Amino acid sequence: MNIIFPELNSNGELLPIQNSDRLKKSIKGMLTIFKTYNITIDTNRFVNEQTIDFGKATMEIEKHISHLINEYLMDENDNKLKEIFHYIHFWGGITGRLIYFKKGGFDKNFNVKTYKKIVDRIKVLKQDTLCEDLKEIEKLFISIPYIGVAYGTKHMRFWSITSNNNKIELPILDSIISKNLLKTSYFTWRHYCPYVKQMQEEAKKRKVSVTALERALYNKFN
Repeated sequence: MNIIFPELNSNGELLPIQNSDRLKKSIKGMLTIFKTYNITIDTNRFVNEQTIDFGKATMEIEKHISHLINEYLMDENDNKLKEIFHYIHFWGGITGRLIYFKKGGFDKNFNVKTYKKIVDRIKVLKQDTLCEDLKEIEKLFISIPYIGVAYGTKHMRFWSITSNNNKIELPILDSIISKNLLKTSYFTWRHYCPYVKQMQEEAKKRKVSVTALERALYNKFN
């Protein structure tokens, strides 16, 4: 896999998320799922009937997730892990809905012990064993129903940015990146480590963080 990266208007800073009708529909759809299946996190402080700029709202959710992860790192408990999981799905939008209503819903599908194992592995990721480490995380995500590579890597993004001991930042691999950057509509976990390595190389070449490069790519493709 050899990725050809496009020209981007970025000075290396983390750009705001662009507002769009697609983003609005996605976030509102997730709100409906949460309401229907009694997921009680404080979404109203970020998105309500007065919300106009869903890009700005999503950035505020992003900041809150980082805050919650820092709280967890100081006082690890299962309830905080579940709260973080829900907020990442809120941030990610409607495509993450299946775990909440398929085959018994969230309480049947989610395994907090497995999620904690994922978090613990992300914290200690090392560059020289990155692909092997990511493969072990992949196995854990596969054991949680309805969490594929697109949503698994959303969780990996947030946890790596805030908690990795070696300052490794992991990008998201979803349909937007797959279609527009990898030039394929079919993507699986096997594409992930090669994608991460090329994102790292490109970010280093441009003298930006992986997260800043990723945001610039998403804004361009959206």
